Amino acid sequence: MSKTRFISALAAGVAALFGVCWIVTGTFPLMAAPQVVNDDPGVTVGLSGASLLHRVPVEYPAAAVRAGVQGTLSVEVKLDAKGIVADVRVLSGPDELRKAALQSVLQWHFTGDSAGATRVIQITFELPKMQEAQAAATQSGTVSSGAASGAQARPYAGSFGGSLPPPTPLRIQFINVDGLPQQARDELVSRLPVHEGDIYSAEALQKIAQAAHDFDEHLITRFQGGNGNGVSIQILAPGAQPPATQMIKVGGNVQAAMVLKRVTPVYPDAAKSLGVEGVVHLAVTIAKDGTVQEVHVLGGHPLLIMSAMDAVRQWVYRPTLLNGQPVQVETTVDINFTLAQ
Repeated sequence: MSKTRFISALAAGVAALFGVCWIVTGTFPLMAAPQVVNDDPGVTVGLSGASLLHRVPVEYPAAAVRAGVQGTLSVEVKLDAKGIVADVRVLSGPDELRKAALQSVLQWHFTGDSAGATRVIQITFELPKMQEAQAAATQSGTVSSGAASGAQARPYAGSFGGSLPPPTPLRIQFINVDGLPQQARDELVSRLPVHEGDIYSAEALQKIAQAAHDFDEHLITRFQGGNGNGVSIQILAPGAQPPATQMIKVGGNVQAAMVLKRVTPVYPDAAKSLGVEGVVHLAVTIAKDGTVQEVHVLGGHPLLIMSAMDAVRQWVYRPTLLNGQPVQVETTVDINFTLAQ
């Protein structure tokens, strides 16, 4: 075989291989890792076979928890040509749970195979199984968190009664625009109908997203936070990466010495009446300013978890510095519930 014929044959083989790879890739597209969403305890989402690109968590309304309301919502979702939720309505389920479900579902984005379709999903809200034990006991109990308590405890506002102070509204702490020239960024920010310091809501997020889309339809709007004192809004141009957030992990015992404000959980009456004791293990993310940004459960008795989380969300730490700069911290907190003997 001549050198010319050999090169031609090799080129043809490479072209054929490329074609096969293109067909395989088109037939079996790469799948992204599933999104991990931290819904409130007791909330379960059933998608009835649909798939999501992303969604925001579903909250269990505090008033519904206190009132003992639980049940399953059937929600009809209409999607546009991109899989974005265009309309949503509740077909059945308790009235007290509908608003929280609608606020979440309106921000979901389904995969392309559901584009233009109408889906029915189920969102189940389930209280702890021993809720009926709320009624009774007057046993005295004490709560220990492994260190001296500093701040006055706020009355427990979870599943098992107690007074509820007026909730502190979340505010928008930052609005960051990345991937645009400075002049375009300033122009976009000047057009936003919502600004830093305003109260955060699903409606506020939608207004920002709409303004960004009107400015440039390729811009992506998303939010971070929601478990601390505020949220951050990010508007990203194609190819832009959000600013990297430096975070370090610190052991629970070490970080405990950094607590400036410690709110002691109130022992739930239902747990006391049943003689429930034990330790609730929590994973905590601390913001640069020392406020608690996120709290997740690692383990513990269901009757004790909500009280522990409610208290730890109010803790304040001394900011942690790395090379002189404040950083976010991941740590653990153990809350020990012990009945008086």
